[in-house]
Amino acid sequence: MKNKPQILLIIGIIALVIGGYLYFQVDGDAVNQKNIEIATTATSAEEAARQISSNNRSEVGGNSMALFLLGLGGAITVVSILNMMKKKPA
Repeated sequence: MKNKPQILLIIGIIALVIGGYLYFQVDGDAVNQKNIEIATTATSAEEAARQISSNNRSEVGGNSMALFLLGLGGAITVVSILNMMKKKPA
């Protein structure tokens, strides 16, 4: 397959763009503000802990996915560029 490095380059760039978008879309201050709001309006410590935990889990999941896509996209992009440079016709 002759176009494999080019296809991988496109996939890598797409993964980088999606990962970067997801990473910069997460607003840590908003999550912290929501946690403070939950803590101050809570009537039960146990219920507040559950809500804060749930709120933090969603943030961790989003950040993990974003960083995974950034790393995968970066690795695929670098490997495809190296393969394209190595296979240049003489």
